[in-house]
Amino acid sequence: MTSCGCRCIRCKATGLSTQTLARVHADGEPDMHHTCKECNAHFDHLEGDIFESCTECGYRT
Repeated sequence: MTSCGCRCIRCKATGLSTQTLARVHADGEPDMHHTCKECNAHFDHLEGDIFESCTECGYRT
């Protein structure tokens, strides 16, 4: 687990659980998914896609 200064895409809360994925971007930064501890939104760190379930992290609503 890592952390960054992101806010929730849905409710703007700062309390996020972060999962670093094995995939690495061209700039050398690892891909990350966040899950909001307030509203349970699960989303991609850079792309901003919100997921109902995620096979990469094992997240399910």
